[in-house]
Amino acid sequence: MNTHPDTTDYTRRDAVRALSATVIALATTAASRAAGHKSHGSSQAEHCAQACASSLVECAKHIRHCTEHLAAGKKEYARCLELCASCSQICGACASACFGPLAKTMAEACAKACDECAAECEKFKDDEAMMRCAKTCRECAKACRELAGA
Repeated sequence: MNTHPDTTDYTRRDAVRALSATVIALATTAASRAAGHKSHGSSQAEHCAQACASSLVECAKHIRHCTEHLAAGKKEYARCLELCASCSQICGACASACFGPLAKTMAEACAKACDECAAECEKFKDDEAMMRCAKTCRECAKACRELAGA
């Protein structure tokens, strides 16, 4: 008789925890960088960096949210999980780049990533958490477009 819990569950849980911790650490770093550069950049750069940091955190929360739905057998959350994971990473990179020479390039890419993530999240109209994520991604995309167009 096997009295040990399924190691696959621990491996998945550990991977989700590690990914979540990494994303939150990146969000904190990005927000700190944005705050530290307030006197160095334009208000558009500040706004973009803050929007990206918010989107990174919101998407990080939804990595876990989507994972829980997948574990419950709701396979329709798989694409959203992938997009939230990628979007959070892109938002972190954009927040870090907002005050540098690649700001416009990263902002354009981030806006596209946030649009795609938001569109997927918006498919879950009855899920308030997903609608919050979509709203945050749309706000980030708008801020990124403003910076890219500056």
